[in-house]
Amino acid sequence: MPTRRQALKMGIAGAAALMGASVAGNGFAQTGRTPAARRPNVIVFHTDDQNFDSIGCYGYPVFTPHMDAMAGRGVRFQRGYTPIGICMPSRLSLVTGLYPRRCAQPSFQKLFPKDVPTEPSFNTPLAEGQHTVASVLKKAGYATGFVGKWHIGGPDRALLKPLPVSKEWAAEWKPLRDDLNPRDPEVCRILEHNHRIHGEHIRKFGFDYADRIMENTESLRSRALNYHNPEWIAEGALNFINGNRDKPFFLYCNHTLHHIPHPQESLFNADPRASMGGYLDRAPDVMPSRREIVEMVKREGFPEKTAFCTWQDMAFGSVIRRLAELGLTDDTMIVFISDNNIVNKGTIYEGGVNVPCMISHPQSVPGGRNSARLIQNIDLAPTIFSLCGVQKPADMRIDGVDAMPMLRGEKETVREEAFFEIGWSRACCTERWKYLAVRPTKSAEEFRTSKDRKSTRLNSSHRIR
Repeated sequence: MPTRRQALKMGIAGAAALMGASVAGNGFAQTGRTPAARRPNVIVFHTDDQNFDSIGCYGYPVFTPHMDAMAGRGVRFQRGYTPIGICMPSRLSLVTGLYPRRCAQPSFQKLFPKDVPTEPSFNTPLAEGQHTVASVLKKAGYATGFVGKWHIGGPDRALLKPLPVSKEWAAEWKPLRDDLNPRDPEVCRILEHNHRIHGEHIRKFGFDYADRIMENTESLRSRALNYHNPEWIAEGALNFINGNRDKPFFLYCNHTLHHIPHPQESLFNADPRASMGGYLDRAPDVMPSRREIVEMVKREGFPEKTAFCTWQDMAFGSVIRRLAELGLTDDTMIVFISDNNIVNKGTIYEGGVNVPCMISHPQSVPGGRNSARLIQNIDLAPTIFSLCGVQKPADMRIDGVDAMPMLRGEKETVREEAFFEIGWSRACCTERWKYLAVRPTKSAEEFRTSKDRKSTRLNSSHRIR
């Protein structure tokens, strides 16, 4: 196999081969054969605030060879959905298979007791002891791993040491501090402490391995750390795969791209050694360097301003390459999906909940399909259980449906409609229509007393495309 720099000089074919994808033929390189008796692996790549226009296979002029190859290898959905258009509840839905309104967190249930209409938003963290995809697979003998952005509730804030701030600034969230030095030993000690505590919290939900943990980058209140670091996350994913290559595994890999700050700023200006886990001894070397990615994009004839799309693709490709090197490609299900769409984030309009979604599994999913059928992220839990031959616990409720019959081509579709919710808003769509309604609750005093309340459109419907 050529070195990374040799492959970069070879252009798209070399770069794609390096990362494990064969662009010609829209397939993945496979260097070995998976043992027949092995249960399938599953990797879920969960991206952040991603629109369709950052992926080439959805018809946009960006250089994303590995995502495009995955689309050729599996099913690319035009009508992939999340039940809600914001991060936390969307992530809750993916890992539990539940609508956000079924949040089991005691604080949520106290706010919305039985028979009181819920208002799901950034109030839906995972509850301790709640079943997740990871906890169910772990009990079934799977190795389970998490890397990247968690954002479904954190550990007790009292356990987290605050970053050193001035008394005048301590009570404020913004502006971000410019003077916090990520190389400062005391700052590193605090970051490492917080990272360890976050890992302990995440492992409570069924993950054997929790590393390279991030939240929204601006939460650290330091401009020096308010950047994306997909290389650091990708390296953590590779470490997990390397350590569990001989057993079936489930990896939940969450990248912070394309959330704010704009990833192009991170690509050009960030120090790749600065991370939420402390300042690194060296920059991760698991994918082309940031400079090489920019040059690659220009060489392939794409605008430099789109290089951040390729940056994400190369992080994805680094994992695809490792699967190929280990001979695990053919029997690993890969799910690529975003937590919400950025166009109308915070809503249940199409620009908030219709997200890129691709699924591949060479052993059972015929590839090269572009589907207009409905699928939601709540369907992933039962679909993964079905693929892996795992029974969910009797007391685990799931709102999603098993999509394997559709993925295998045995059924044309597995759902006739999709449901959405946020705040007072609800919506339902079919393949042709979408109906939206706003129903203010009794708690919405400010809305109910507003002078312009009567002018607010409470219901709407429109034809899909």
